[in-house]
Order: sequence, then C-alpha cells, then structure tokens
Amino acid sequence: MSATTPQKSGRGHWLDWLERRINVTELFSVLSHFGFVYTPVDNTRPLREVWDEVLARPVSSYLRWPRVLGLVTAVLFGVEALSGVLLACYYQPTPATAFATTRTIARDVPLGWLIHQVHAWGAYLLIAAVTLRLLRFFWDHLYRAPREVLWVCAVAMGWVVIQLDFTGRLLPWDGHSYWSVVRGLEVISAQPIVGPLLSFLVAGPLVTGDMLIRFYVLHTMLLPALFLGLFFLTFATLRRVGLSGPSALEAARPARTVTYRDHLASVVTLFVLLFAALVTLATLLPLPFHAEADPYSTPPATRPPWYLLPAYALIQGLHLPRWLPGSALLLVSLAVLFLPAWLRRWDTPGQERRIRTIAVAVFGVWVLLAIAGVFVDRLK
Repeated sequence: MSATTPQKSGRGHWLDWLERRINVTELFSVLSHFGFVYTPVDNTRPLREVWDEVLARPVSSYLRWPRVLGLVTAVLFGVEALSGVLLACYYQPTPATAFATTRTIARDVPLGWLIHQVHAWGAYLLIAAVTLRLLRFFWDHLYRAPREVLWVCAVAMGWVVIQLDFTGRLLPWDGHSYWSVVRGLEVISAQPIVGPLLSFLVAGPLVTGDMLIRFYVLHTMLLPALFLGLFFLTFATLRRVGLSGPSALEAARPARTVTYRDHLASVVTLFVLLFAALVTLATLLPLPFHAEADPYSTPPATRPPWYLLPAYALIQGLHLPRWLPGSALLLVSLAVLFLPAWLRRWDTPGQERRIRTIAVAVFGVWVLLAIAGVFVDRLK
C-alpha cells in the first residue's frame, strides 16, 4: 500500500481487501433471487454501502399471513436440506445396508435420532406449507395475469415436494416404507404415458436395489436442485410483477411501515419458531421405526402415501381398467397445472363465488376418496 493511501484498520478491513479482488456485492445479490433479500441490489457499489441502504429501506410486509407461507416453505426446505446432509454422512443406499445404517443413525449416532425425526416431521410440514400456499393462490385468484408463472411454479413445487416425500420413503428400507412405495408405484404405473416413463427412469415397476439407488439420487440431488430452480423462478417473477395485494385479513389491520432490518429479524424469529416446533414434534411425537423390509411378506393394512389414496381407491375399489382411473389422475394434474389457461374465458369477478364453490366440491370428493382409500382393502 502506498504512502498516499489511507490506512484502514479495524472492522471492515478484511472486507475492503476482499472487495478489491472479488465483487462481493454481486455474490450478495444472489440472495435477492431466493426471497431473503427482495429489494433491488446495485452490485456496482461496495457491500457495506448497499447493506446499510438495504437495512434502512422500507419494504412490503412479507411476513404476515398468508404471505408468510412462501418464507415458511423456504425455511423448511433449508432445514430439510441441512438435516438431509447430516443423515447422508452415515446412510448407505443399498438393500443390504440401508436399514442397518438408518438404525445406526437413530440408535447409535449422537443426536442422530433427533436429526432423523426432524427430517421426517419436516417433510410433513413442508408438504403442508406448499399445499396451503397453493390453496391460497387459488382462493385469492393469484393465477390471473400477469401471475400465471407464479401459479405454474407453485403447482410444480407441490409436485416436486410430493416426489421428494415419495422417494425419501423408500430410503429407510423398513417394512412400512417399502410396501408403501410398492402400493404407490401401483398407482403411478396406472397412468398412461407418465407411468411407463417414470417406471423406466426408476428401473422398472418393481422395488429393487437399482430403484433404491435411483430414488437416493433423485431425493438428494435432482429433486432438490429442481426445487431450488423453482424458487429462483418464483422470486425472479415476484421482482417483476410485485407482491400480491393485501388480503381481506391484512386490509383490516392497521398499516405498518417495515424496513429490511425488521424483515431480517422476523426471518430469524420464524426460523427459530419452526425449528422449535420440529424439535417438539420429534421429542413428543416421534414417528415409529419399523422392522426391516421383507419383500416376500406384506404387512397388514399396507397403503400408498396419503396423497395417492384417492387414486388408489378408484383403482382398487372399482372394477374398471387400470388405465381409466390413471388417466383421470393424469388429466386432473394437467388441469390444475394449466388452470390459468382454461379459466381465462369465464373467470370474471362475478364468477368468483361459483369457481370457489366448484373447487370446494372437488376438494370434498378428493377427501371422500382418500377416506375410501384407507378402507378399500378391508371392504374386499
């Protein structure tokens, strides 16, 4: 350093040294694409200036119900990713070692049982958060232009979360998870085009060691990467179209100006509360750990995961060709995905109540079919 250059010491010296070599602000701006920093970031300025400006900048309230569901989803996914990495340090995805290593994690590794239970309960809460967020989008008509991309991303995130849960079910290789996946594959294989394609990708319709390895790769690599990509697309779209308008519940509350400093404190508080809830569930309501899977012995009352129960009830309860209920499941999935397109003509303000009534009726039928799927094997 020359004699004319002022000496900088103390706090921030290392940051000044780093900024002369790396555009730290540009790295920081990456956070703006995942919802944690959703204000514009000028990556040509020093990070300390940008950070002070961001902290003091007024922002829209994003942590009030029901908008908070987006950040709840992000935080839960972060908890799942972190706990999943810790579990992967001990897990071995082969039929000979999967159950033994899972048992070692739950029994012998310090705090392994807690990480295992937090990961399992986190999967349930993540599905609930994504589902509630999707229902909120529909109820508030947030699929209308120019938010069609947000709706497609929300539906795709729901699909990815379900696939994460389904692929993760097989990994413990216990009797319940093994046969739950077997029943689920019966439903998936009944879908035309999609069923054979997915069977090909996961090494066939039978649960084997090859399928276990492919489920492991999907669960730990491909599906999380796809979920992160959908997060990026969601918040990149939000930066273009803006947050949704206040709901009726928000409009009834007094307006409050918040800064990003408040937002950051709320995010930390949200993380602590969610983590505390997961630890409480893991401690007070631990999920059972079953015996090792036996491919030649089916446990009683074995059913697919709950989100496949309606289709399972149609396939097992009705004497119809398997492709017919499978086609119905595929058509419903496509109809939900392309909802903005086929509702465009008659989704007017005067028709909102009728659309919601139809949706409630469809949801009621889905619940009844799910209940029937629980008892369909007993009624045979």
